Amino acid sequence: MSNSRLPSRQYPVGGRITAVLASLPSHGPGALTAREDPNNRAGQSSPHLGPATDFYKKLALECSSQQVAVDLFSVAAAYTDLATLSGVSQFSGGSVHYYPGVHTQLNPAQTEAFERGLRRYLTRKIGFEAVMRIRCTRGLAMHTFHGNFFVRSTDLLSLPNVSPDAGFGIQVSVEEALSDTHTACFQAALLYTSSKGERRIRVHTLCLPVTPNMHEVIQGADQEAVTSLLAKMG
Repeated sequence: MSNSRLPSRQYPVGGRITAVLASLPSHGPGALTAREDPNNRAGQSSPHLGPATDFYKKLALECSSQQVAVDLFSVAAAYTDLATLSGVSQFSGGSVHYYPGVHTQLNPAQTEAFERGLRRYLTRKIGFEAVMRIRCTRGLAMHTFHGNFFVRSTDLLSLPNVSPDAGFGIQVSVEEALSDTHTACFQAALLYTSSKGERRIRVHTLCLPVTPNMHEVIQGADQEAVTSLLAKMG
């Protein structure tokens, strides 16, 4: 994590980098210092919720351009500034796994959770060099995407890695009246390379009924998905 350039062996083929974080990076490019201020815990502003530097975002964009994703496993009990470090995963299509205080004797439950998560991470299916294009019914407009990826164009997401555990959210606005249609359609097409080197495409299409009744909209909403999205919109 301390070198700002990717190893040359990563350039032709891409792949993924798995980093286990046991402390705050303190040496070399990208070194960080603790930003917690005990005297400001009652303050109205929370600057430490945002990144302290754009170093890790720039590193992520370099990784993404070479089809490399970075996955972080944070196992430290102390402060590690994930608000800054998570950028290297967010913009490279990677993921962040948070297991604070892993210790085989002092915290066996967290250690077991870490082992289960790492086992799942290493054995689940994975896709490489992926791009996702999302379309929707005329009259609707997608204006914000949520998840770990790099937005290549208005409707195209770049995903160096993709897995069954990845999730993506989209904010959609109504630009024109939908009075002449009974359904609103959304389609996501994912083009990726399997672990066997096969180039594949998966298409998911969702059609939802259109209604002027707000009560029906609320009744039909996925509450868990809405809550998860709101928590990540920050």
